[in-house]
Amino acid sequence: MATSIHQTWGLCMHCQWWQIEPKAKLNESTIGSCIDDTLQPYRLSIPGNGGCSRYMKGQPARAEGSSRQPPAAMPTR
Repeated sequence: MATSIHQTWGLCMHCQWWQIEPKAKLNESTIGSCIDDTLQPYRLSIPGNGGCSRYMKGQPARAEGSSRQPPAAMPTR
């Protein structure tokens, strides 16, 4: 049985749905926002060492305002 991409857990800092500031470094304490379509309404702020089952391996998106509380950036994907 094939595993759905949304059944795989992973760290935010390695996920394409994590969005960070344009000049931010990728590390465990960097704060970004989750831009997964299902989770966007919650405007989640989360550090790089956070993670969930919506994980999709890739490079984080970047947009000004991603680390604000609550996030002020629009999703860039």
